[in-house]
Amino acid sequence: MRYSLIIWLMVLVPFVYGDTNQGEYDMGAEDSYMQRPVPPPRADLRWLIDIPTAGMLPRGAFDIDFRTFPSSGVQVSLGIGLADEFSIGIGYGGAKILSDVSPEWNPKMEFKIRFRLVEETETFPALALGYSSLGYGLFEKEDSSIGYYEDRYLVKSPGFYLALSKNFNVYLTPVGWHGGINYSFENEIDTDPDFFVGLDISFGYDMVFLIDYDFAINDNKRAGNFGLGRGYLNMGLSWYITSEISIELDFRDLLLNRKYVSDRKNVIDREVRLVYMKFFSD
Repeated sequence: MRYSLIIWLMVLVPFVYGDTNQGEYDMGAEDSYMQRPVPPPRADLRWLIDIPTAGMLPRGAFDIDFRTFPSSGVQVSLGIGLADEFSIGIGYGGAKILSDVSPEWNPKMEFKIRFRLVEETETFPALALGYSSLGYGLFEKEDSSIGYYEDRYLVKSPGFYLALSKNFNVYLTPVGWHGGINYSFENEIDTDPDFFVGLDISFGYDMVFLIDYDFAINDNKRAGNFGLGRGYLNMGLSWYITSEISIELDFRDLLLNRKYVSDRKNVIDREVRLVYMKFFSD
């Protein structure tokens, strides 16, 4: 019940605060006690935990996204901003990398591309069209003996997506609302499109609370170990050490949308994430 309220809050919050004046939190604003220095601006959020946003890498910048996943897995992706409205990227990973046994590598490198169609205004959200073949977790090959009936990631890749993002202030607290629709090509069993929604909430300059919900309409056929029909609810906290480096702790699949995996009972996933962004030339 409490998770349902959280999901509805994410869906409805832009309609409640959509006419609130947007804008960056003025870290250099003068109060009655002191003049605070203005830190370097952070780049747009390109993803929350799993879902894409309409945020973009600046032109001439790159980012490296390093994240862990269950079974001692690691996934790394590289993004490059070719223009303020256009970026590309690649990603790769494998399981048992942070262990003392031989790694199980994913079978192929994945690709990402994003184009911003509409810039955000005071009354209208930013809109971006993109494609990503990079899902989350180990890429599972079809094996009916252990309940895998299609080739897919633990959490399906977005495939083609249309993402919207709108920023506003709630009692001087910067909040970003994000939502969209996507169609994954990991669809041998379930060919439905999917929807997603999420929020980011900034606390000062350093901390950002993240929450996203993937309705997983394209992953609810109860095939093998996947798709119990609850969707994927994730929460995380990101700490910006500088404007270029952030460390994030995520708690994933809070609704336990997967069945038993191998001989272990399904539990909430924990993930550590490190993101580094830099311009090719200063």
